[in-house]
Amino acid sequence: MKRITKLIVAALIGVLGIGCFAACGSTRTTIRVSGSSSVSPLIQKLAAEYEKTHNVRILVTTSDSSTGVKDTQEGKNDFGMASRNLKDGEESVEAIKICDDGVVLVVNNESTLTDVTMQQVYDLYANGTAIGDVTNAVSREEGSGTRDAFDDLIANADGGKLKDLKEYSDRVSIQNSTGNVMLEVAGNPKMFGYISLGSLDDTVKALTFGGTAATAENIKNGTYKLSRSFNLVKRAGEDLSAEAQGFVDFILSEAGQAIMLAEGYVA
Repeated sequence: MKRITKLIVAALIGVLGIGCFAACGSTRTTIRVSGSSSVSPLIQKLAAEYEKTHNVRILVTTSDSSTGVKDTQEGKNDFGMASRNLKDGEESVEAIKICDDGVVLVVNNESTLTDVTMQQVYDLYANGTAIGDVTNAVSREEGSGTRDAFDDLIANADGGKLKDLKEYSDRVSIQNSTGNVMLEVAGNPKMFGYISLGSLDDTVKALTFGGTAATAENIKNGTYKLSRSFNLVKRAGEDLSAEAQGFVDFILSEAGQAIMLAEGYVA
């Protein structure tokens, strides 16, 4: 009887040992992603879903598009995130477009402003000209893909773009992330800013632009003019690791695109 009991206990220990080895002994591969603070919330959602069925750990580090590109060039990540197209001098990397995103113009929830024109936005940032009860503005830091898109898209009646200016008006402050822009706008009834459509929440109020709302549908049909691409960035001529490529394939898959659509992006 004792011998049978010992055999049963030994068998149970063996089964538990095998289970622990399978659950605890296998190591997860780490995939490192860095860059744009506009793209990172979307990648974090995709990563959380992907990790449910794959033995990987996806570390997403938020900075800005230019840092994401530089990290990729220097081999500090598996791939980068950029909320803009690649620039001259960035030929050592290549972009993989994952979706389109709107640049949304936002004000404090207490503001009476509801709609703005291209000229009004240009004059606020270039000359400090108030728009209704809005007297100040916030912009992203240099290197931000959202700022690059905004500065390239906003122009005056003569075609001069914000990107052509040496500097903004002294009524414009600078913040280094989408979240900080939203906090500044949410905390000041006279503040104007711009953020990613996918980051929009009820802490700020979205404006229409020339009478058109910033929606995925309006971006897709071309009636909302402030939009840009979200890209992943990899080293040119080099293959991603099998694990990183698997995550990219998921992002571009029907399941990944469905997540983007649910988050308000144009897949």
